[in-house]
Amino acid sequence: MKRLDLRLILILFSLGFLVSCNNNEIDDLFPGELVEGCYVVNYGSYGKGGGSISKYDYNTGLMTNFYNEQQNGGREFLSNIQYAYTYNDSVYLIGNLADQLVTMNPLLVQSKNGVSEQLNNPRFCVASGDYLYISCLGPNPDWSKIPGSYIAKLNINSNKVEKTIKLPGGPEGMEVANGKLFVALNYKDSIGVIDLKTEQVSYIATPAVTSYFVKDKGENLYVTLVSTYNNFSTETGLGYINTKTAKLESTYKLDNVSSSYGSVIQSNDGFTKIYVITSAYDANWNLTGAVAEFNVATKTFNSKSLVSGISGISGIAVNPKDDNMYVFSAPSVTGAGKMDIYSSTGTLMKSHAVGAFPIGAFFLE
Repeated sequence: MKRLDLRLILILFSLGFLVSCNNNEIDDLFPGELVEGCYVVNYGSYGKGGGSISKYDYNTGLMTNFYNEQQNGGREFLSNIQYAYTYNDSVYLIGNLADQLVTMNPLLVQSKNGVSEQLNNPRFCVASGDYLYISCLGPNPDWSKIPGSYIAKLNINSNKVEKTIKLPGGPEGMEVANGKLFVALNYKDSIGVIDLKTEQVSYIATPAVTSYFVKDKGENLYVTLVSTYNNFSTETGLGYINTKTAKLESTYKLDNVSSSYGSVIQSNDGFTKIYVITSAYDANWNLTGAVAEFNVATKTFNSKSLVSGISGISGIAVNPKDDNMYVFSAPSVTGAGKMDIYSSTGTLMKSHAVGAFPIGAFFLE
């Protein structure tokens, strides 16, 4: 009888172990299937909120607007959403008016309290190790030179800003490469370079102000060179930065690179192509945009825009699954925006309405 009980116990234990393993496998799979998709970042109406995240399931073709509210009991964002960044198991949202950092899990449920202390006019963020670096224009900025701008260094574990690093000139987009933080400056003809060990600041001179980066597989950078109202330049296009030497090695001319604050530069998954948004006003002052294609191997722009004639163009994203381009546009900052999906050859495939003023997207798998 005792032997029978022991065998029975062993059988039950084995069955329990198998069920536990299967449940773990299901638990591992289910969140991945649940979160997979494209998440559109809708800035909203300036100073009036309305920021939101739209989820597009590219496997089923289903678009869900205000997905963030669905996942958080109907609660709205209290800020305009300036930028979204994914790192490890979190999604970080940069909010303006009110200025804050919002942290969410992959299900887009807010997972930490919002951070607002020492974040004044935040713009962009990037992570390295246990730290999130946030570019900030500073309180009450002087819009001609932005002398009080800085980088906030936030400890991801404590969810607090540990220190700030002064960086005049209006820091915008950033990227980490070869132990250094490269910062595009939108009000100074330079790129800021911060050594992450010593936190010493140096600069790379540029022929125009800069806005955003993409990083190649060798950890070198391409940066958009733009002309703005405060700092006019005829030398617009792309700049190539060797991050080991921290030098601007080459520039590639392209007229009318967009100076808007959105995702104006993206690469495909294999980093064989870089897409850059261009935009200009027509005779009736309507902003019309296009997507230029840069061939990384030949270091040249195609003579003809891949996509053109987009009214109110505001951002671009590239699906890493299939290299389809998602181009965003907005007729105004109050009404619904639009997401057009193009093949990598520029053929329009689908269109979807999204939230107010879409400025880009991120992808979760």
